[in-house]
Amino acid sequence: MLETSVDMAKNVVKKKVKSWLWVVAMANLPILAGVLTIFLLLFVLFTSFLILSGSINNQDTIGMYQLAPGGSAKVSKEVLRWEPLVTKYAQQYGVESYVGILLALIQQESSGTELDVMQSSESIGLPPNAITDPEYSIQVGVEHFAEVFKKSRRRY
Repeated sequence: MLETSVDMAKNVVKKKVKSWLWVVAMANLPILAGVLTIFLLLFVLFTSFLILSGSINNQDTIGMYQLAPGGSAKVSKEVLRWEPLVTKYAQQYGVESYVGILLALIQQESSGTELDVMQSSESIGLPPNAITDPEYSIQVGVEHFAEVFKKSRRRY
């Protein structure tokens, strides 16, 4: 009977300790939630700072274009040589604020090294690379971009 009384006492003490631990944990829950909230806020602020600081347009970088608020892209020297023509036709078709995107398209389509710089042949029903005049490719490509862009603006 003595052992059972000792075992019973141990069980009672264990239950009391567990209940007090629960009370202490619950009492500190708001503090823990506050610390986690502050940590999360600092993490978001730090991450936002890193993202924003990485997208600042560096004037010393050749070929850096602002594509949209908070975004930029680098284009090669081969693409940059087409900038005056892209700007000319972008102004002609009313999309001059999208020169950066148009240059990025050239970077993607041909890296600025093909004759059909913007890969515009297909947009006028010709086979791929049928255009052999880079200026005409740019004219057709910018015109097509402007048409599609303006259609999308009317739709939404």
